[in-house]
Amino acid sequence: MHQFARNIATIQIRKLGGKPHIRLLDRGYPFVTENGNIILDCEFGEISKPKELARKIIEIPGVIEVGIFSKPDIIYKIKENGKFEAL
Repeated sequence: MHQFARNIATIQIRKLGGKPHIRLLDRGYPFVTENGNIILDCEFGEISKPKELARKIIEIPGVIEVGIFSKPDIIYKIKENGKFEAL
């Protein structure tokens, strides 16, 4: 998200039911991307409609990208023997 949109994006994400927090470096400073943007990590719990939520978030002014992946390329299922299979 654009650094100047931090406050409005935080407010809007809370209205959508999220718990946002700025991604920080170990030293406590905000993590800044190579383009000068910041990352707002958000907890939503179980998301029943990921496409709809992603659309609402991307419409927030200053939000550049959303990291909700509604259709994974590969799903792994763990078997009882500890091995896994790709579905």
